[in-house]
Amino acid sequence: MNGSLQSGSSRRMGFVAVFMLSIVSLKANPVAEGEGPLALIMAVPVTLAILLEAICVSLILLRSRKPHLFILWLMGMHLLTYPIFLGLLWLLHGMHPALAVGLGEGAIIIVEGGLIYLMCRFVPSRQSPLPAPSVSKSLFASLVGNICSAAAFPLLLRVFGLILSAVMPSDLD
Repeated sequence: MNGSLQSGSSRRMGFVAVFMLSIVSLKANPVAEGEGPLALIMAVPVTLAILLEAICVSLILLRSRKPHLFILWLMGMHLLTYPIFLGLLWLLHGMHPALAVGLGEGAIIIVEGGLIYLMCRFVPSRQSPLPAPSVSKSLFASLVGNICSAAAFPLLLRVFGLILSAVMPSDLD
């Protein structure tokens, strides 16, 4: 009885946290302000790159215990980590851009790896005989997922820009 009450309470608090973080993250990206083609060009590739990252992490942790709907949990995790990344970039503004992005990504890999570990260890999942992933495996999955996401983002941005320019050529001029 007590476990089900605690689980229901944590689900309600989780819903409130996701709702509040989604409001914050809507204004987090300084590049995609406003509406129109630029916002679409940035929003879709960012979302697809994050989805690719979540799929990579899920595949690396395939033989580990994970929460139900793990990919959605990972996508929701980015409602927290993406604004943190942008905040780190803002704080490191005076540095060389490549160094600032590298430090920001390194910090986010550690934060996301820790969140992945905590999700797999403590979020209620279906009864699985699989072991929970270790901290090092969670950090490794976060590293590989972020590498896949960072490598795919420029390609996704270019492809979506080409598609958008073919569909609406006069709006982008």
